[in-house]
Amino acid sequence: YPVCDTLGGLFGAFAIAAALVRRDRTGAGAFLDVSMLESALSALGWPVSNFLVSGVQPSPMGNENSTASPSGAFATGEGLLNIAANKQEQFISVCAVIGRPELASDPRFLTSDDRIAHRYELRKLIEEALAVSSAADWEARLNRAGVPAGRVLTVPQVLDEPQVKERDMAVQFEQVPHIEGTVTVVRGGFLVDGEAPRPMCRPPTLGEHNDEILTQAQPPKAAAR
Repeated sequence: YPVCDTLGGLFGAFAIAAALVRRDRTGAGAFLDVSMLESALSALGWPVSNFLVSGVQPSPMGNENSTASPSGAFATGEGLLNIAANKQEQFISVCAVIGRPELASDPRFLTSDDRIAHRYELRKLIEEALAVSSAADWEARLNRAGVPAGRVLTVPQVLDEPQVKERDMAVQFEQVPHIEGTVTVVRGGFLVDGEAPRPMCRPPTLGEHNDEILTQAQPPKAAAR
C-alpha cells in the first residue's frame, strides 16, 4: 500500500498541529514543507539509527526481526502467527507452551545474542512444534502465558474483529449517487474525549464539485510594475 503517501499525510497533520500551537503562543504563522521521503526515513526508526550510530547496514530479512529472536511471523498448522518473545522469560514460556522446554537450555539458544546468531535453526524447531495446531489456537495459548502473539489476519477478518466493531471504525453512507447499496469507509484511528471524529459527508462523485471549484473567485493579479 502507499506507505510514503500515508506517512506524508500523517506528518503533515503533525506539522499543522505544531504550527497552530506556535501561532497560539506567538501569533506567528508558518510555511509548512512536508516531504514524503523524509517522513518515510523518520518512520524507519532503528534501521536508520543503527547505521548512523554504528555503521551497520540493514539487509532484507523477510518476516524476521533483526533485534530479537524468536520474533516475527511463524508458520503454524493453519495460518501465520506473529510472535514477539523478546525477553528471556518470554522465550522460556514459548518453549514450555509449544512442548519443547529443552530448547530453553539448549546452548545455541541460552541468551538473546545466542538466539539471534542461531535464529534460523530456532525458527525451524519452533515451526515444527507449531505445525500441530492453528495460529488461532497458539495465539490464545501464548497470550495466556504472557507472550505477545497474534494471528496474521486478512482484511475481512480484521474488519470483523470485536475491537474494530466496538470502536466503530467503519462508517456507512446509505445514499450515494450512481452507487447501488451503501458505501462504507473507515475513519481515523483515534478518539477525542472518547468520541470518534467521523466523516461528515459521503465521498463525492466524479466531477461533482467541478463548477463550484472552477468558478471560485481567483486571487487578484499582481499590479504591473
